[in-house]
Amino acid sequence: EEVPQDRIVIVALLANEDARRNAKKYLATVTPASFPVILLVEGQELEARDRQRLDHAQHAALLAPVASIAKGWLDELLVIVKQYPDSVVVPGSPNVNGPQRMILEEHQSVRNLKDQGPYAVNIRKHFANITQPIHYATDLVACARGSWVREALDTGGTTSREAFSALYRDRPLLLAQGAAVFSSEVKSQLIPGAPITSPLVSLCMIVKDEEEVIADALDSALGLADEVIVYDTGSTDDTVAIATKHGARVIQGQWRDDFAWARNQTLEYATGMWILWIDADERVRGDKEALRVRLEDPLAPFESYSIRIENVTGGGLTSFNHYANRIFRRKDCFWRGALHETIWYRDELRTCHAVPAPEMYLEHFGYLDNTMADKKKADRNIRISGGNLSAASAEEGALHEARSLTMAGKFDEAISLLETRVLNGSSPSAKRLAVLALGSWYPAVGRYDDAKEMIERYEEQGYHPSFANNEYAKLAFTQEEYAEALAYADLVTEIVVDYDGLTVSPDGLIGLKARCLVKLDRPDEAARLVIEGLVRGVMDIHLNELVEFMNQGEVPMSELADALPNDKEQLVVAQLLQINPTIADDILVELHALRPDDRTLLAAASLVARHLDDERRQYWSGVLAEYGLEDSRDKTEASA
Repeated sequence: EEVPQDRIVIVALLANEDARRNAKKYLATVTPASFPVILLVEGQELEARDRQRLDHAQHAALLAPVASIAKGWLDELLVIVKQYPDSVVVPGSPNVNGPQRMILEEHQSVRNLKDQGPYAVNIRKHFANITQPIHYATDLVACARGSWVREALDTGGTTSREAFSALYRDRPLLLAQGAAVFSSEVKSQLIPGAPITSPLVSLCMIVKDEEEVIADALDSALGLADEVIVYDTGSTDDTVAIATKHGARVIQGQWRDDFAWARNQTLEYATGMWILWIDADERVRGDKEALRVRLEDPLAPFESYSIRIENVTGGGLTSFNHYANRIFRRKDCFWRGALHETIWYRDELRTCHAVPAPEMYLEHFGYLDNTMADKKKADRNIRISGGNLSAASAEEGALHEARSLTMAGKFDEAISLLETRVLNGSSPSAKRLAVLALGSWYPAVGRYDDAKEMIERYEEQGYHPSFANNEYAKLAFTQEEYAEALAYADLVTEIVVDYDGLTVSPDGLIGLKARCLVKLDRPDEAARLVIEGLVRGVMDIHLNELVEFMNQGEVPMSELADALPNDKEQLVVAQLLQINPTIADDILVELHALRPDDRTLLAAASLVARHLDDERRQYWSGVLAEYGLEDSRDKTEASA
């Protein structure tokens, strides 16, 4: 039996008196006329007759001032609330413009405000990162017993946030699958939706002195971006000319120590329906055509997508992954935050939740050793974080500042910042990230017991056990407990992605496991473990260290030569030139036998041969001559 329409009451909270007339007219177009409507300006008390109406209503729907609704918006809510009458029902994601793909949680409840974070964590963990945090969702709409709604509103000076908090305090909170479409009227008025004739994707970048890398970045987005907007913050090299030559519209601007402000300048010129944002030290990889098909879907229910970012580290043979919101609808979102900027809805009430877009990933080279030194990122970030007034919270700002301090090696200061300003703060999400960071940072200052205690808290913060095992392995290695470190590392058996976008993987522990094996007198296993990683393009230690493992374990050089992947060859050869020339000579012989026509290897042999004895040098001179090459040193001496 359907819930009788005359038993449903709509309560619309309004920002001010001026909104009354428009709200009533709007609700009449999307709500059956038989549903009574109560219009209540925030802060006003309910009149006696409205209080009585709610007490006698079977259910009531509560709307916040920023909510707008589409026709049929109550259908799904009423079905769910009938099935679970003693519950507060909210749409799973109230900010999407299209059909929703949410879930219904049957046996969960939010007993008090501090349970909001863990509840949202649990839902996100189990349902593919699709839902918004619960306290965001309930800021917009909820459907519950009429008397519960009356109780929530029956105090003078009630704000929408307080009303919704009171409504679901001590009540089970359920998500409605496929519920109504909700969005903010405010955000839709700020920037009109792009017309159908607009470009699909605008690539937006901010740059300064990036002449060495910007061309590759722009080329990597060919086939995905329809237009390119580059905001230059004061380049003194050829960045502007190169970007212009590659088809970008360049806006020559200024730098204000505020990343979000600079990025938002690009939105003034972009016309695409979707914004893709990257930096000059990033490259677009993956199936760009498939991603465009996803973005062309007019019924796509999401405003933004998270992209896997492969952060290349060290000398280029190691990396770590994280996910970040890098694609969003231009009309719905903007950047916020002077440092580590994030995507927010244009009503500025909440961050924009993103769902994964697996078709694409970004390769990021900003963490290479030479890049970190050249850019002096740590000093810059510390300066910006100290004045980051646009962070979502004081705790978030402190977290960003602490991360910047660790980049400069100032772990004591970073730890103190998290301990004093984040762990005891009011932001659950910042506290959660602080717990994770401290488990990793404490060993850097010798606080091993504190590190263990903090890692023990990972699970209660919602992290997958692999995160704890990853840190336990590193902690045990630092304390020279190699068997224990190896045991913990072996527990990390697959790539795990946390809903914050952070990842742990077995490949990230190859170097640690190899060093443990050597300490446990198993060098042959250590060498082959590293070589197996190299086959996949990962080498978590320097080539020189690998060769030492191979020599100790009597592993033939041919195994290394067989494992060398073509796409990582230049990076391995670069390390080859840094090791003992005699050992490099042995490796080059094996590599040349497998790839006799490889010019990169022959060039490396020419350089290595200069440091060998006459016999070996003559050998390589003969090889070079056979392939029509000449030792550059011989040529110089001949001309002299």
